[in-house]
Amino acid sequence: MKNRKRSLTEEIWMVDVKHERVAQGITMFEERVMEKVKSEMVRVEHEMSEKLKEKVDLEFARVAQEMKQKLKIATVAMVVVGAIVGIWTSLTV
Repeated sequence: MKNRKRSLTEEIWMVDVKHERVAQGITMFEERVMEKVKSEMVRVEHEMSEKLKEKVDLEFARVAQEMKQKLKIATVAMVVVGAIVGIWTSLTV
């Protein structure tokens, strides 16, 4: 009976040791997965920031081009108005 109790106690101890190893393995796996997830999140965040920057740069370039065109139109309009005023002034004097 004493041997049986000892055997049972040893079996329980061995199961506890195996359980602890499995628990440690699971913990290590969880940590590795979380590191990979964090790394992937940083990568995706960086990629999204780059794409957003590209979109903003494209929008700035588009607006700048639009403003240049409007400035050219305004310049031509001012020249035309100046010419008309010059002609009108020369005719009325």
